[in-house]
Formats: sequence, structure tokens, C-alpha cells
Amino acid sequence: MIFTLTPNPSVDRTLVVKRLKFNEILRAAPAHLDWGGKGFNASRGLSMLGQPSLALAWVGGGAGKMLEDGLTKLGINTDFVWVDGETRTNTVVQEEDNDWYMLINEIGPQVPPGAIEEMFEKAGKYANPGDIWVVAGSLPPGVPEDFYAILIRMLKAKGVNVVFDATAAPFSLGIKEIPWLIYPEVTEAERLVGYEIGTFDIAKRAAMHFLQQGIEFVALMLQTGGVLLSSKRQMVMASPLKVPVRRVTGARGALCAGLVDGFVSGLDLVEITRRAAAFRAAYISNKDYSTIPPEEFQNLIHRVEINSIPML
Repeated sequence: MIFTLTPNPSVDRTLVVKRLKFNEILRAAPAHLDWGGKGFNASRGLSMLGQPSLALAWVGGGAGKMLEDGLTKLGINTDFVWVDGETRTNTVVQEEDNDWYMLINEIGPQVPPGAIEEMFEKAGKYANPGDIWVVAGSLPPGVPEDFYAILIRMLKAKGVNVVFDATAAPFSLGIKEIPWLIYPEVTEAERLVGYEIGTFDIAKRAAMHFLQQGIEFVALMLQTGGVLLSSKRQMVMASPLKVPVRRVTGARGALCAGLVDGFVSGLDLVEITRRAAAFRAAYISNKDYSTIPPEEFQNLIHRVEINSIPML
């Protein structure tokens, strides 16, 4: 079974304008709404790939109800912990004919101690050996920095494979509990290793930094769009695919969905990397998961150039 946990989800509004201008009224096309947050993005991608998941989160208010209804309509099961306050709304204002955009993120509602305990109880109830849990994203106000560390420790004790992504102190504390797979932002990986990761050669060095801590798999998405998936036995590099960019958020969620789908399907590391890189490219070149033509995804899979290096 696959579970996704999104501590700080959002209703994501995308507005497309002809030009970004300051101190002027901008006319936008009708807003496009997404049910956002890293775990939700993974659940939505997994659903398209034919993999069911259960999505957990803290939500509140009318925006929280929108998230619940929206995911249900997509066929994604949910089990939320409800809090007072309003789930955040994040807004992207994007230019029509190029890659310029502005992204405005709210901080999210306050989560009280009782709701934190309720989330731990849900996780403990659902966790079973061999499950995959995607736990990812920022923490809302009120949630302590060691939340992920405690959660990962608990899930691992129950035999769960934890897929993890966060930033700053929550990520640093979380990886000390040795999750199964991490897929951090490249800037976050750079912060922890202490150097810039601009090429595959440097990315391989950075991946080894995490593998040596006991983490089984490390996925790094370079700024160029290239993907490196590493284990202690093998490193697989997928060259960037040139596609038009129609989405500016959620790319790593699509990558995560592709990775998890590959592992659940029992593919080898080369094919997992190939499909995950192609799924990410398909996502960013379309308006939504639902608009990705299956034939386009299959075509992208065949276009991915792979270089595999055995480590043993």
C-alpha cells in the first residue's frame, strides 16, 4: 500500500497573464486550480500511473474542503486531520509566452498539539511492513522541527519504506533517521554537502554523501532537468529532455510518483529512472496530470538517454 503525508497542503491557483508588470492592473485568464503539496502531487501522479494511494494531511476551512472534494473527484482516498484556520492558498502568476512567473506561498494554519498527536496515531494505525510512505513538504506553524524525525523512526519500526523530502532543519533531522529514499531539492542537497551541484559528476559525489549515511536510494534532479538515481550498487543518469514548460510547480512531485511507481512495479534502477524522468517531463509540458496523453508519455520514455554506472 502507498500512503502520502502532506503536512502543509495548499490550493494552488495559477493565473496566466500576457506580461508581468508592477503597479498595474493585470488581466488574467480564468484561474486553474490544483490540489497542491508534495504528497498530494505524488498521489495525483500515482493515480494517473494506475497506483492507488491514501493521502493524509492537516487541513482546515473552506480551502480544506476544496482539497478533500477535489482529490475525491480524482479517485484519491483521503483521511485528513482537521484544524481550525484556513488551509493555505498558493498563487502562481505566469506569463503567457515565456518562463517568467511569480510564486506567492502562504504559511498555512496553526496546528495544535492535539492534531499532531492525532496524525501520529493515524500513521501508527495504517503502517504495515512493506508499505511505501511519501512524507514530504514544509511544516505548518505549530509543528515542531523534529516531526519528520519522530515519524520516520516510528514508520521504520513498523517495517515501512519511507520516501522523504523536506528542507532546512526538518530535513536535516529527518535524514538522521535514515529514510529509504530521499529526493531533495538540489539547493537543499547543496546546503548539506557544502558545495554546488551543477553537473552529473558532482551530483554523483553528493549522492555518495547520503548513501554513506545508510540511505538506500538518492534521487537528485539537477537544475538542467537531468535526473540521477543512486544506490550503493548502481548510479543511473537520465539526460534532460527538451520539452515546452507549461508548469512551474510540482515537477519533483511528478518525479516522485514516477520513482514510487517504478519500485512498486518491480522495475530495475535503469527503467525506474527512465520512466520517472519521462513522467516528470510529461507533467511540466502539460497543464495537468489529466491532460497528459498516454502516447506522449510513452514517446518520452523512449527519448530518455540513460547512462548507468555499476558501483560494485
